[in-house]
Amino acid sequence: TIVDELQDALGIRKDLCRLLVQRGITSYDQAKTFFRPSLAHLHDPFLMKDMDKAVSRLDIALEKGQKILLYGDYDVDGTTCVAMMFSFLENLLPEGKLEYYIPDRYKEGYGISKQGMEYAKENEVELVIAMDCGIRAIEMADLAKSYGIDLIICDHHLPGKKLPDATAVLDPKRVDCHYPFKELSGCGVAFKLIQGICQKRNYPRSFWEDATDLLLLSIACDIVSMTGENRVLAYFGLQRINKGKARTGLASLIRKSGRELPVSVSDLVFGAGPMINAAGRLSDAKEAVRLLLADSLDQADEIAENLKQKNLQRRALEKEITDGALRQFEELPDKSHRKSAVLFDKNWHKGVVGISASKVVETYHLPAIILTQDGDCAVGSARSIKGFDVHSAIGQCADLLENFGGHAHAAGLSLKLENLAEFQNRFEDVVSNMVSEESLQAELSVSSDLSLAELTPGFWKILKQFAPFGPGNRRPVFMAKDAYDAGYTKVLKDAHLKLHVKQTQGPDFSAIGFWMGHKYPVVAEGKFDFCYVIGESRWKGKTRMELEVRDIRKA
Repeated sequence: TIVDELQDALGIRKDLCRLLVQRGITSYDQAKTFFRPSLAHLHDPFLMKDMDKAVSRLDIALEKGQKILLYGDYDVDGTTCVAMMFSFLENLLPEGKLEYYIPDRYKEGYGISKQGMEYAKENEVELVIAMDCGIRAIEMADLAKSYGIDLIICDHHLPGKKLPDATAVLDPKRVDCHYPFKELSGCGVAFKLIQGICQKRNYPRSFWEDATDLLLLSIACDIVSMTGENRVLAYFGLQRINKGKARTGLASLIRKSGRELPVSVSDLVFGAGPMINAAGRLSDAKEAVRLLLADSLDQADEIAENLKQKNLQRRALEKEITDGALRQFEELPDKSHRKSAVLFDKNWHKGVVGISASKVVETYHLPAIILTQDGDCAVGSARSIKGFDVHSAIGQCADLLENFGGHAHAAGLSLKLENLAEFQNRFEDVVSNMVSEESLQAELSVSSDLSLAELTPGFWKILKQFAPFGPGNRRPVFMAKDAYDAGYTKVLKDAHLKLHVKQTQGPDFSAIGFWMGHKYPVVAEGKFDFCYVIGESRWKGKTRMELEVRDIRKA
């Protein structure tokens, strides 16, 4: 079998070879590329459609010292784009010739806004580089043209049938773009432009290598595929941060998020990322850019502390909304028959409803929409379950909506308040007709059975080299059967399960099951099977293997 052939070639345990094959790695050369990422594995930026146009236009702007405006979205991907491009260009242009613009989430909404283009015109900008947005900005590209402003778009979202009429449109998802890797983040596409201009001007590699710390942040937090170029860039970004070479603002952000080096992708996803997003949700996303560009440690710490407080405020709002939404659903007379949850409260904060929608999905495993009031409209966010296209379902209620947009997993929408009750009923009918019973069953994909006796230091050493983990390269989930409590299991803070697990052979392990306190009786009653991923815990300078439990059932 392929697994046996791979084992002969690599000389490592069979279960590890099986994990490689699950990732599409079937030869020695592919395994070598996977385990030893190299910057030489990155593709030539000029393979991307329109890269030649984008590079020559940017080159002219640098040559003539023209005024450039960097335009980015208000989330982690958008703000890292702007900070990365700004730090690259600021030394190549005369003072006062480079500015950035982040739209206000509530006043301007997502994408290139009219206010943004007006700002560019008033400030005599000659070139706008739009990042992590713009692929569907047909009208705004025309407006920029009418103002005599050139526009370069660096986006990674799906294009519509027509492309904007811009100087250059960089997007690997363009149908006519044959770039080999399609899953770059917005920041990744902007990075290829930096690489392209460095090639044209014969700049040393260090000019773009410096960007990998911000690239990692965007790849991690935008949840793009952790394969191909993304994995290479994330690998070197992690190395840069963990060697203490991250830029001042990012290092401060990581520290204020309560993480210490070495960090992992999930430390950024759950630590630094939400702090940056809190700026766009509750105040001004420019704060995040100012932090990532900060030179002085004092300034960086001050902004990072401010974002930390904003994030604590965001978490409190989110808990309030989530608790209210769950309570509302529990009170529905027909809740046990429902296939969807569309919940509304006029006092919920609209910057946080998307996160609460995700929590409702996690709790009930149903497509969920959380709405709040804005003027005479209900506005909010939808989140979906695996295998169900929530955007398409909302589209079938389009006649009741003011507008909507998004993709299969997540969407935003607004509707007049008087249409709300009808929308709730119609959406429930649509979901009932579209969703399969299998989709409504929460499921966990297990990579393989792995007993505790097989968790050797050698196995862990190689498994760590599968990182960085993310979509397309998830942390493997293992299953251990017939385990029992070694005697110290308890529930922490009424929510989490702290376990000491044992099997008849092998050592006992400490494990944590987040939000799994309700499973305590299963553990206390006798033998059980459990699914887990392997992580590390650090205590007093010592690192040891710790299991993170994903599910438990009676054996």
